[in-house]
Amino acid sequence: MNRETADQYVLALVAMKDADAERVPDNSIRGKTWLQKIMYIASKMYGDNRFGFRPHKHGVHSSIVDDSVTRCSKNGLICVHHPDGDGAIHITDKGRKVLDPDKCDDNMLRQMQSTKTLLNSLDYREMIVYAYGKFPEMREGSEIVEDFESWRLDKSTSMYLKGSVSLALAATISGLGREGFEDHLRRGGIEPYTPLVHTTIVMPMKRPEF
Repeated sequence: MNRETADQYVLALVAMKDADAERVPDNSIRGKTWLQKIMYIASKMYGDNRFGFRPHKHGVHSSIVDDSVTRCSKNGLICVHHPDGDGAIHITDKGRKVLDPDKCDDNMLRQMQSTKTLLNSLDYREMIVYAYGKFPEMREGSEIVEDFESWRLDKSTSMYLKGSVSLALAATISGLGREGFEDHLRRGGIEPYTPLVHTTIVMPMKRPEF
């Protein structure tokens, strides 16, 4: 992937509005870790590895994406607050003028928007549990696998109860399987099939708005 294309994907991700803007009004990216996770999960769901992700101590990492973020920040196209931490990443007015979604694949943009909306609705531990639970390859070489395991059941439950993931997905990422997770819920006084719990994040059917 050439630099210009990589930059367009990064700009598009930072600029795109969330699919559920009313529930998740802030469309900024929470930091480089979140941006890397969104890009990986979206490309994985799309069915390719166009950004060249590899195992890394923070999960997975793409030097293509990292270089693009650095380049876009240096050129004033995005603003990265607290670049060494999890500060928000915003697109600038200059970046909006450079952004050209036509240079990106529409289906990939939709995957990016859906993933961004989901991850923006999660706290850090939930995000890690979702990512590592659904995509086990992200655990390879990670320094926080033990933390993931300790957070896994609690955060799988919290994501299910607030409707971020389905019962089936929560059961998968919990590590207990369907029957084990349902038993876990019942022990906590929660009926697994209560109509009060429903998944709210859906795959958008049109190109994201920017």
